[in-house]
Amino acid sequence: MIYSIPENLLERRRLLRLAREYRQKGYSVTLHPTSDDLPPALAKCSFDLIAVNGTGAIAAEIRTRDSLTLNGAADLRRITNLVKQVPGWEFELVVTNPRKKAS
Repeated sequence: MIYSIPENLLERRRLLRLAREYRQKGYSVTLHPTSDDLPPALAKCSFDLIAVNGTGAIAAEIRTRDSLTLNGAADLRRITNLVKQVPGWEFELVVTNPRKKAS
């Protein structure tokens, strides 16, 4: 399985902040999970993060507006549909953008 490590600093920062948020809520968090960390139905998917607790799991992908279409909308729909088929799992797409400087 090929997985992506965010090259974009903004995506990396948001990923680390999201991981901290989930840990504070009691989730066990794995960054850039491998196929061994995922249910068989999701083994070929690439996620930036998975957060697991006693009742379920969240698979998350972090993107900036610029990288949102990097793998295409069809890819995001495919991943969403795959995750929906796994009981107790949900998919979260997090879109982050640079803050605009005040004029």
